[in-house]
Amino acid sequence: MDHTVAIVGRPNVGKSALFNCLAGRDISLVFDRPGTTRDRLVTTARWDKHRFTLIDTGGIGVEDQDGFGDAIAHEVDLALTAATEIIFVVDAREGLTPLDQTVARLLRKSHRPVFVAANKVDSDKQTDFEGEFARLGFKGVYPVSAAHRRGLEALRAAIVADWPEPAGKEDSAEVRPERPTRLAIVGRPNVGKSSLINALVSEPRAIVSPVAGTTRDAVDISYEWKGQPFLFIDTAGMRQERRLQDSLERAMTGRTAHTINRADVCILVIDATTGVSMQDKKIAGLIQEAHAPCMIVVNKWDIAREQGDAGKTKEREYYEQIQQDMFFLSYAPVLFLSAKTGERIEGLLKTVAMIAKNRTFRFQTGPLNRVISRAMEKYAPPLVRGRRFKVLYAAQLAPKEGAREIPTIQLFVNSADLLTPAYERYLDLQLRESFELRGCPLRFVMRGRVTEAREKSRSQIKTVQPKRRAPKKAPPKGTSRS
Repeated sequence: MDHTVAIVGRPNVGKSALFNCLAGRDISLVFDRPGTTRDRLVTTARWDKHRFTLIDTGGIGVEDQDGFGDAIAHEVDLALTAATEIIFVVDAREGLTPLDQTVARLLRKSHRPVFVAANKVDSDKQTDFEGEFARLGFKGVYPVSAAHRRGLEALRAAIVADWPEPAGKEDSAEVRPERPTRLAIVGRPNVGKSSLINALVSEPRAIVSPVAGTTRDAVDISYEWKGQPFLFIDTAGMRQERRLQDSLERAMTGRTAHTINRADVCILVIDATTGVSMQDKKIAGLIQEAHAPCMIVVNKWDIAREQGDAGKTKEREYYEQIQQDMFFLSYAPVLFLSAKTGERIEGLLKTVAMIAKNRTFRFQTGPLNRVISRAMEKYAPPLVRGRRFKVLYAAQLAPKEGAREIPTIQLFVNSADLLTPAYERYLDLQLRESFELRGCPLRFVMRGRVTEAREKSRSQIKTVQPKRRAPKKAPPKGTSRS
């Protein structure tokens, strides 16, 4: 991809809404509040035959009450440096403002082609603003409405007008790149998720601050380690429901929950200085409900060392407490590290690579059935209503297209209702002792047996309606019965 299009402008003009429209999917959090977007959001977009990089940025000149103005401006500068084309978004309703003119002077210094997108044009009759924005001196003014998806085609056509035609399939020897493993970094606010991202990619990619709730959006960050592509997804911290102060925080929490569902592997970050909290358990429950591969990271272990609580004994006690509090994520490896000092960061990448490999594990049918048979001989299933659960045959199911891939086993059984949760956990543990499944949940799909005799007897059952006798006719009047 030779082209990078950056979307810039002052706060609250609709940059994120336009970003989602041009990307073709809802990536950036859209909210009617200046300064909602803080981090730099990057995605790959496609217009017709053209494939390119699209960047969303925070508002230039935002007056952020939490002091993120300089950090947002730095992210905008990085976007402008990487851009080959720039979309300058203005508000057609408010007209040209002094801050727009300030942004325009900044864009002229970039020496990049600039296309002015006059957003919030909801009527074809609104044309009086074009001359006003034309005074900025850029390539053209294009009326659009991101909310109603109007005017996008003209803007796209103007941007790609000077781009060379991409090579056709017959002339291109390009091989489709391997899809990266999507890694969602989740946890409570201020546990060090963004710091962990920066330590992993070895650059200040995400904005870091001691202020809880610094990250508001799900930020995708590409990274390659030893030839293996990864996509780290930095997420907003998930607060308890009763502590959500406004609708923006609710939207942030909802996007984090959605990220858990779309990730290949979840990295649950816990603060070593506070231990496992009730909110940590709730987030772990969301991961378990999503059947997501997972690992647990205990961050800020350097602080525990300074306090004299980071020895092997303390680490073992902490590990056992996590296993007790999050028993439903018993398959998840636990790693103690420090994002601040970089301690054991390499171990995290190795563990993630292992989980990414394990989630595509393929069982051989013979060994799989032998392990299950030995397990059932060793410990028989309990009686349920006078009957005992039996596994007749086991085979691995192929993953569904577009779904998260995890090891899934179909069990052909006498009756799925006879399998108790405790015995299902027992089979899970027996399989994990025999096969390399660390970090991955194991899903069982039951298929009950219906015998041919029972099926035949069902088909032969017929409901026989009794025949009704015709009522006797009454004798004609004036006659007597003999």
